[in-house]
Amino acid sequence: MCDQDDTEARRERERARWHRRAEERRANGRCLACGKRPPVPGRTRCEPCASKAREADRERHRRRIEARVAQGLCPRCGKTEPEPGLALCPACNGKRNLAGRARDARLRAEGRPRRDPDKAKAYERERSRRLYAERTAAGTCTKCGKAPAREGRTTCESCAEKHRAHDRKRLAKAKAEGLPYGGRDPEERRRAGRKHGRRRTASRRAADLCIRCGHAPPAEGRSMCEPCREDRRVAKKARHRQRREAGLCVRCSVPVPGGKAHCDACAAERNKRRRLDKEAKRASDRRRYENRRALGACTRCGKPANGAAECRSCRDAARARYESRKAAGLCVTCQAPTFDGATMCAPCSVARAERRNREAEYAARRRRYADRRARHRCVVCETPSPGAARCDRCARKHAEGSGAYRGIPIWDPTWTVVELATGREHGPFDSEADVALCLAFERLSRDEVEIVSDVSPMALLTAHPRE
Repeated sequence: MCDQDDTEARRERERARWHRRAEERRANGRCLACGKRPPVPGRTRCEPCASKAREADRERHRRRIEARVAQGLCPRCGKTEPEPGLALCPACNGKRNLAGRARDARLRAEGRPRRDPDKAKAYERERSRRLYAERTAAGTCTKCGKAPAREGRTTCESCAEKHRAHDRKRLAKAKAEGLPYGGRDPEERRRAGRKHGRRRTASRRAADLCIRCGHAPPAEGRSMCEPCREDRRVAKKARHRQRREAGLCVRCSVPVPGGKAHCDACAAERNKRRRLDKEAKRASDRRRYENRRALGACTRCGKPANGAAECRSCRDAARARYESRKAAGLCVTCQAPTFDGATMCAPCSVARAERRNREAEYAARRRRYADRRARHRCVVCETPSPGAARCDRCARKHAEGSGAYRGIPIWDPTWTVVELATGREHGPFDSEADVALCLAFERLSRDEVEIVSDVSPMALLTAHPRE
């Protein structure tokens, strides 16, 4: 009995001491637990002490709940069994419902949300993902969780029909109001569509199917089957033609002044891609050239060319472009300025010489010559020329350009300086300016030397240099 009295007295002393210390700390604005830091506004403890207490309370609450559930009791009161199909007993369920309604009414009167929106969204998102994974693993409908899902689907037929009816109603309402994508955020829907398209493309490519229709295997070295490629080419040409006629950019459909095909932004992006991947661009051009040649179409515009590499309109346009650039003193390839009447600038000339295949050119010329001769056409300009290889105009031009017609060409003259006193020769020199430099360097006057030139006496009787 004595020991029990001593324990009770000690407890009373500890309790009184704790109350005194709490009052002192509360009066000084300190945490009631540690007495070192000020408490959190609206609380009696600082944040570190409150965090420790929260962790301890959570662990104690978890152990108590597990113990009561293991005994088959209500986890809240721990006295009676829970209601069938529910976690709590009827009394605790009623209390919780009443408390929830009172809290909702109070928050509604204060104009505050019932729950923290961010926390509620995060919780609902996690809960939805968990339910989706569980129902998918069980093979049940991910919407209702009761009926089995359809073959290859995640929802049952009843839920799918409800979802389709809701979508039809929403889309009809948005269409009546003039809203795109059923009234939803266009950028979000486009982003979701692009993501879905990438997943579908990856799955079809992995299955070795056409990425567009998903039924037939793709063409050799392609990602789409030939019918889909042809449909896409036709649609692309039609869209390109419509936008060009309307004065719009053929890529982004914004208005473009001056009859251009691309706006400034699209042109810069297109040029950037070409610069970054020149080898892919060349490979694509070669494939397009070979395909059109095999089909007998023009390699430039794709229209019928009767077996030729280019149709008549493309050849005429190329010839007119060549003549206009040459007359303007520009490179016929890149339009850079040229010098001395050349048709190409130095970089383009070097590039052309590096990729030039003489044997292929000669073979093509021989084939063209034989073909035009067989059709009784001029081998140069392809005008009718029965019985002769060239028409009158081309034959005259060819004869006038030959060496037999033009005579001996005029070579550039040279000059030699001879000293009259010693007979010493200086030169030969290629120009009169070099002769003047020689006289100044040797300190000779015009009377002390003789300047001899090798200009042919027949120069006046020969033809002019060929232009």
